[in-house]
Amino acid sequence: MQDRQDKGDLLRYRKTIQKLVSQYVPKGKSLDEMLGELAEKWNPLYETEQKRNLVEDVNALVRDFVRPIRRSFRVKPPDSNRIHALAEQLAASKNLVKIKKKELLVRYIELCVVLCLGAEQ
Repeated sequence: MQDRQDKGDLLRYRKTIQKLVSQYVPKGKSLDEMLGELAEKWNPLYETEQKRNLVEDVNALVRDFVRPIRRSFRVKPPDSNRIHALAEQLAASKNLVKIKKKELLVRYIELCVVLCLGAEQ
């Protein structure tokens, strides 16, 4: 009985994540394409290696931020409002305070959170 409920919960979780992907990613584009486009827009650096390092640092921050709360989302999957609130919270952190294009950064973080929650690409 519990096993059937667990499978149902997992299925509901996956459907919710796929719904979030469809809300954030326009038809004809992939999650990776959107992440790449947004990274180009919010990242203020010109040097290729520094630019890549900053993107990886932001990605690592998102992964570290999402990891402890991911289990709670298995019980009650997040909606777009919750994802947005988490992204704004992270974008306002002292680690990202120097990035000026906050709206684009928040959008990028939202997509990273969805990816960390298990979105198939």
